[in-house]
Amino acid sequence: MKIRYKRALAFSAALGIGTIVTPPPEAPFTGHGNPEVLSRLYQRWKYAHEQSSSPDNLQIGLSYSKALSARFSPAAGHLQLNLRTGRLQATVSGLPETGQYELWLLDNHKQSRQGLRVGQLEPAAGRHGLTLQLDPQRMRNFTLDGAAIVLAGTSPENGGLLFGSPNLLQRLYFTEHDWPGANLAAAGGEIAANRLPFEFLLPKTAQAGNFGSEPQLAQLIARGQKIFTEETFGGNGRTCATCHRPDNNHTIDPSYIAKLPKSDPLFVAETRPELADLEKPALVRQFALFVAHADGFDRPPVMRSSPHLLGMANTLTFERAVNPGYGNGEFPQDEEYFKRHDDEAQQSGRHTEAIGWSGDGAPDGGSLRDFAKGAIKQHMPKTLIRAENIDFRLPSEDELDALEAYMLSLGRSGELNLANMYFKSPLVQNGLMLFNTKNNPKAADGSVIFGATANCNGCHSNAGGISSTTNANPTRDTGVERMRDQLHHLADPTLAYDGGFGQIQQNDCGPNYDEVCFSDGSVAPSGTTSRPAGHHGLNRFNTPSLVEAADTAPFFHNNGVTTLEESVAYYSSDAFNSSPGAFTSSKANRQGKLDSSQVIAVAMFLRTINVLENIRSSNSLDKKALEQNGEQSMKSLKLAIADTQDAVEVLQQAVINPYPEALEKLQQALNLEAMACNRFFPGKTGLLRRAIALKEQARNLMVSGG
Repeated sequence: MKIRYKRALAFSAALGIGTIVTPPPEAPFTGHGNPEVLSRLYQRWKYAHEQSSSPDNLQIGLSYSKALSARFSPAAGHLQLNLRTGRLQATVSGLPETGQYELWLLDNHKQSRQGLRVGQLEPAAGRHGLTLQLDPQRMRNFTLDGAAIVLAGTSPENGGLLFGSPNLLQRLYFTEHDWPGANLAAAGGEIAANRLPFEFLLPKTAQAGNFGSEPQLAQLIARGQKIFTEETFGGNGRTCATCHRPDNNHTIDPSYIAKLPKSDPLFVAETRPELADLEKPALVRQFALFVAHADGFDRPPVMRSSPHLLGMANTLTFERAVNPGYGNGEFPQDEEYFKRHDDEAQQSGRHTEAIGWSGDGAPDGGSLRDFAKGAIKQHMPKTLIRAENIDFRLPSEDELDALEAYMLSLGRSGELNLANMYFKSPLVQNGLMLFNTKNNPKAADGSVIFGATANCNGCHSNAGGISSTTNANPTRDTGVERMRDQLHHLADPTLAYDGGFGQIQQNDCGPNYDEVCFSDGSVAPSGTTSRPAGHHGLNRFNTPSLVEAADTAPFFHNNGVTTLEESVAYYSSDAFNSSPGAFTSSKANRQGKLDSSQVIAVAMFLRTINVLENIRSSNSLDKKALEQNGEQSMKSLKLAIADTQDAVEVLQQAVINPYPEALEKLQQALNLEAMACNRFFPGKTGLLRRAIALKEQARNLMVSGG
């Protein structure tokens, strides 16, 4: 391209033509981010939203925010604004009845945040609520970036309890939506004709051009990629990529950490005395575990791993109306229980998206947007006072748009279809059969025949992170926090136990049922766990996708299991088989008991689908590199090499090798990519095209269909 451009200039000069031929603009660098993934997610969300009973309503979850709240509150609720009529409703559960509370709307697009008090909540039927008609004249020049429930007589800055904001998908929808003929009520209650609809409240950054188009999304993703990898938010030097490394599947592990220099921002707790308690350095280096105040900064922190961010767009949906502790996503039989949990889900801002290891948005509220704010305050401050605009700054709304776009564009655009896939290794095909078979068969005498199924598909439909019954991301108690001799607790016996979802004190945590942790207070009914009587408290964690598992070890929220085979074998352990996750709400038995060869078969199946995903990703990046020039091309190529290297290592680490020809082709492709990465080696285009072809051949040697 550059050569042709120079020749065009020379040709123009030779003819005496003054016109300068401008080369086509280079596409923005999005890294692993894929505009098609984000576009497909948005189209799915848009379709579901328009099938709902109230597509004109903007709904915002309200919950405690570690980044913004003045003090902890267990309350949660939601705000609903009809953008056609201006009717606003807010409902909150869990606020003390003796207090008085106000609803504020927030505009964060000004140089200093602007808040608008819209009214006082009134108590009714155990809740607090407010319904009113917004005055469009009063709201003129106001951008609705969020909402807050505050103590009456204070402001969001010094008395804010609950916060929430529209997410990126909502912003996209309500800024592209057409509102012809909309009428708004004036302050006096009369219908005002010929006035603009309330779309003017929505973020103005999302109103320029065709914002939902892939080129526009690419620009937004590219900005998010740059913020994710470079922005420190005025803090201690860390970025989002410090713990979510793009060249390591957007996660980090002990092997990767061992290669980092001591000057890396990951180790600020070792190098800055004022941050000595930000992390537990020994546990960072040994287990890649990080301090997380998942239950609030006024409570003991827990240790959690850094989850990968790949395919997140496929697992955002939070389960509603489901008994939360049971395996396989099966609905409870108790209608009152069903109604209560559905009502709780509708009211709880934490249930807007399934984010974080406990599915509640820890270290912040219930959305990906909130999660970014909480992560900055948790992991990036200059001191542990964590004073905003002194120790860190929160991202602007435009930055949050970009970060959200980048993270939602990573990984797969959809789920696998295992029913259409046939694996060419009998070992792997048997692993698929074990993975997919949901029910333990019974012998003639009625006893359960163990070892005939792995019971994986119930919570991991198509090997993703979605329940086959509820079609949402499950939070389950699978007994991980009950394991004996947990590695990080052996290294530091003073560590608190992790109760997972929720912030209610529970006193029967840990392997001996005698530790304190914080959970949501749920208790498994008798008959749905084999734990000792009186010790049925639930410690629920979210269900990650398994497509990305094989190259993102260690496993679980605490990195408690180090290999893929061990993680499969865990579901035949006493810790799992005595947990509520091993039973359905109707007391059906889902306990596992695989023998060693079956464990290997299931693990080999998981390795294979991970290799297929790495092939897809690396080929996509190779194609980007072919379309790009200079430094951008090299960046994409290096990311492609990392994915191809992962594919090779995932097969090699299995020790046995059911796909020797495929492995050989992947190694050849990796060598070609390495040659193409050499700036002085000619023929990059040909090398990458051959590498892409070899990886496709490797795929075809492993599987057909899909």
